[in-house]
Amino acid sequence: MLNRIFYFVRNFLFPHLRWVIATLITGLIASAASGMGVPLLVKYVFPVVFFQGAGEEPEILQLVPQLRELSPSHLLLLACAAMPIIFAIRGFAMWANAVLVNYLGIRILERLRMQVFCKVQALPMAFIEGRRKGDIISRILADTSNVQNILTHVSNDLVKQPVTCVCALCAFIWLLVSTGQGLLFFVNMLFVALAAWPIIVFGKRIAEKARRAQEGLGELNSIVQQNLETQREVRAYAMEERQIEDFTASSRNFCRNTVKLVKYQKALVPVMEVVTALALTFLLVRGRLCGMTLTDFVAVAAALFFTFDSMKRAGTAFNRLSEAQGSLTRLEEVLLEPDSMPDPVEPLPMPKRVKGDITFENVSFAYDTGKVVLRDINVHIPAGQIVGLVGPSGAGKTTFASLIPRFYDVTQGAIKVDGVDIRSVRKHDLREQLSLVGQQALLFSGTIRENIALGRPGATPEELKSAADSAAVSSFLSTQPKGMHTKLGQGGNGLSGGQRQRVAIARAFVKDAPILILDEATASLDAESERDIQQELDGLAQGRTTLIVAHRFSTLRNAHRILVFDQGRIVGDGPHDELYASCPLYKELYDRQGI
Repeated sequence: MLNRIFYFVRNFLFPHLRWVIATLITGLIASAASGMGVPLLVKYVFPVVFFQGAGEEPEILQLVPQLRELSPSHLLLLACAAMPIIFAIRGFAMWANAVLVNYLGIRILERLRMQVFCKVQALPMAFIEGRRKGDIISRILADTSNVQNILTHVSNDLVKQPVTCVCALCAFIWLLVSTGQGLLFFVNMLFVALAAWPIIVFGKRIAEKARRAQEGLGELNSIVQQNLETQREVRAYAMEERQIEDFTASSRNFCRNTVKLVKYQKALVPVMEVVTALALTFLLVRGRLCGMTLTDFVAVAAALFFTFDSMKRAGTAFNRLSEAQGSLTRLEEVLLEPDSMPDPVEPLPMPKRVKGDITFENVSFAYDTGKVVLRDINVHIPAGQIVGLVGPSGAGKTTFASLIPRFYDVTQGAIKVDGVDIRSVRKHDLREQLSLVGQQALLFSGTIRENIALGRPGATPEELKSAADSAAVSSFLSTQPKGMHTKLGQGGNGLSGGQRQRVAIARAFVKDAPILILDEATASLDAESERDIQQELDGLAQGRTTLIVAHRFSTLRNAHRILVFDQGRIVGDGPHDELYASCPLYKELYDRQGI
């Protein structure tokens, strides 16, 4: 808990130190005006208002003899003005404190959300692929928002209420001592200790229930996201009822945990009310037996009430903070996740454009689950060579290609580009030398032009048009309402599969990287679309070191060389004719397609 608080203060409060200080100051002023100002107002100012000039002189005149020099009317005016002055100070301080707390909460949310999002961008692909995307979205949006909401509502009380309690307690002690009832303090401390017990006990339970509730919300998000992304499959296989059942079960689990959380949240207030009533009753009885005056009793009772009321509010705030621990724990799992693929401390510089010579030296790779995917790979791919990667599903083709841009790190061995180990350079510098066209042409929300320009943001309009021409994007621009400036929906909605693939190819043309990876770039297209796109892919591969992951052998017609994978090993390496004659697996795969 202390480590979590220190981490939060260092990373999120310290950058806004001046606002934190201003918040503390306004909270202190509001607390002092409430916890100490009101009881002392009752004790010392009210007697002046009701003093008729006869009887015992008010205590304030004995403590401040200079006030005797004022006329009765001026003294009354001063006494009557004390209350609005104190409450005006209290009201303004509370307003300023609330505004500052909300400002801090918004800024902290922004910083927290940005740190989590930026950390997700830097973490290895294994972290993303090992978790449900809906749960990650829930952490970035729901958990950060939950922390911000709780902080906004409780930060004010976490600062103000403990100070109010201390001020009221000081006023309580002073009033008891001044009235000769000091022993009452020790008895009431037993009630204070009794009031603190439910705060501690309920806080622990609330933290656990809140964590389960947020996990349930993450599961709900995952189910909804998966359902929306697979609507065609859900409807094609009549899975609507099953999806509803899964969502209902998850929703009920979330609601059950939320109800348990609310049960403990709301239990604190009635417990504290009972303890406060017991303390005030004891004070009333004891004060009556001791002959305490009404004014003294009201002042002492006000101080005691503010003590317990601030404890109740502070306890509620503490329990809400315990609720935030569940979200903070889930966020910390991201923020404190170690980067298993860090950039080197002193990275080697890369040339502006590498030749594209690639070497695998004794490379093996296994996922975190322990499943070995590649074993003892030794391959040299000269610059400018077009290499096809074939083999049964799960043989290791895509993993082989994914190791080059360091989507994963080798378990053993080394991969070198132009003789330099890729782990000795910055990942960003390495990836600047690569272009990737995948099976699914994932486009971003924005215009066609913006999606092409992602390959090289600084590209000129002429270069973008040339890339569009080379990828045959220009052939369908006339059918778009605004040509290159036509806005696309999420994932490229508004274009057909073949058109999206052409935009992705144009993006690679613009980037003009020396190394190109085509990961089953036409696998999702029909035969006619594949024939139309293959020509653009062939043009894109010319003059670059190209790796083509393929299930369809028709995409390998221009390959200089083919690597055959089987169970994580390369069992064939050579041109088509040679492999067809010498590699039984290659011959079987090729003949199966009837080319």
